Amino acid sequence: MRSRLLPVLLLLGCVLRVTAADLLLVATEGELPPILARLEHTQIETRASWQFWLGKINGRSVVLTRTEDDPLNAVAATTLAIRRYQPKLVLTFGAARAHDPALQSGDLVLSRTFAAFDGLLSPPRASGTGTAPLAWEKLPHALMTPGEKEVYQEQFPADAPTLALAEKLFTARGHVVTGVLGSAHQINRETDRIAVLHTLWGTSTENPDSAHIAGCARLLGVPVFGLHVITDQPGIAAGYVLQLLEGMQ
Repeated sequence: MRSRLLPVLLLLGCVLRVTAADLLLVATEGELPPILARLEHTQIETRASWQFWLGKINGRSVVLTRTEDDPLNAVAATTLAIRRYQPKLVLTFGAARAHDPALQSGDLVLSRTFAAFDGLLSPPRASGTGTAPLAWEKLPHALMTPGEKEVYQEQFPADAPTLALAEKLFTARGHVVTGVLGSAHQINRETDRIAVLHTLWGTSTENPDSAHIAGCARLLGVPVFGLHVITDQPGIAAGYVLQLLEGMQ
């Protein structure tokens, strides 16, 4: 009996064993086509409601998944991918709106840190006295750390070696800056409101999910990096991602 079971157990072990991926790329559906066009030996897997594309670019193993501009989707997809594919680095990229008034359309912002700016605390106001959202205070996320201790964090650090590489690669390509990539399930278009968020959180950009992806990666112990282009057109950031992949050793 033991001799019969041994081949089955060996086969099961091979099926369950997962080779760690070099990179997990997380973005919206509109950002993925240029990356998918370069992906070799493509395989597709579906887990829960999310689809994952697996393959290689420049000899590196890559996993792609999409978020659809929602932090809940982003955290769920990122968690599934990290648990299943064990990536060495998570990379979030895409289009963003500017919080820093110095940024212009087409500028590329590389992550120094990330900030999830959806936490806000309103001071008490009596009934009938209205609301004053510009006076609201920030409420940082309380990340769970070992020993089940909650630690409030306003920003999540980006992977320093990847930032250093990106700065070398992109310095000759227009206006490139490092900054704080911010995200919330919000679309802010009021100039005064954007100014308050920029002051409170130090954010350079706004998109729906980048900082939530970064927070998820940090909670699960995986380095993370992000790059965003100030634009309303998807797909532009993918070109920078491909350049970054080419520059990696």
